[in-house]
Amino acid sequence: MSANDEVTIAVMGTNGRGSGLIDDFGQVPGVRIAYICDPDTRAVDKGLKAAAKVDGNAPQPEGISDFRRALDDPAVDALVIAAADHWHAPATILACDAGKHVYVEKPASHNGQEGEWMIAAARKHDRHVQVGTQRRSSATIREQLGRLPEGVIGEVRMARGWINSNRPSIGHGQEVPVPDYLDYELWQGPAARQAYRDNLIHYHWHWFWNWGTGELGNNGIHALDVCRWGLGVTVPQRVTCGGANCSSTMTSKPPTRKSLRSTLATNSSTGSTAPGTAAVSKTRRSASSSTATAARY
Repeated sequence: MSANDEVTIAVMGTNGRGSGLIDDFGQVPGVRIAYICDPDTRAVDKGLKAAAKVDGNAPQPEGISDFRRALDDPAVDALVIAAADHWHAPATILACDAGKHVYVEKPASHNGQEGEWMIAAARKHDRHVQVGTQRRSSATIREQLGRLPEGVIGEVRMARGWINSNRPSIGHGQEVPVPDYLDYELWQGPAARQAYRDNLIHYHWHWFWNWGTGELGNNGIHALDVCRWGLGVTVPQRVTCGGANCSSTMTSKPPTRKSLRSTLATNSSTGSTAPGTAAVSKTRRSASSSTATAARY
């Protein structure tokens, strides 16, 4: 690539996955990381260190709290999004509106309606938007699924994915003052406002409806994507979910039935452990476990 082909990016959300993406993108020839964006100053520092580790001789990115500053920079070509789930769709739409291309981590959005808005924004502004369901890039999986239409295992009518994560309890959490290092207002962004709790940031927001999408949106999305891919299906006609709240108290309430019908993201959280199955079929099927989701196409 020539200097004129240099791609300048900003990375949003750098506490965990984002720092890994800094390493990935930083090793691609012709890519320059211009901004590290996170409302947590500790995460900004973490991202800057990750960038320096990739190439200490390259111009170092600027650390900022608000990613919208990066969108205002005409030199930025693309936004890499690894923030919490509730930010995926709004940040993607804002980036497209600002003329930037987007790489956004899975799940694509917090709910199905947001996903439709993302597609509309990408098409309206003629931007490239890639979602990080990385199994799509696996040579082995692509080869294996490519053979299914040949009948290598016969007619495929049902696929099932399984996620069983033995996670420790996150506790009940207590309302505490927001730490000085965190811009909690910016972190919440488009989500409904809730008081800061000491068991929320960074990772445990996954298990709260207001910001996360449960284990299905966290890890299950990879298995579900391969199931749909192998069956050659797209949007389900119906999604059913069964599960149990294994705690005597519940601090995060699920969506209403109306909102569940309007979303393609079915979420479940069971406290200290999060087992679950996801069954995808072309005919009417069922799946059962303490947390199960079945989709009919």
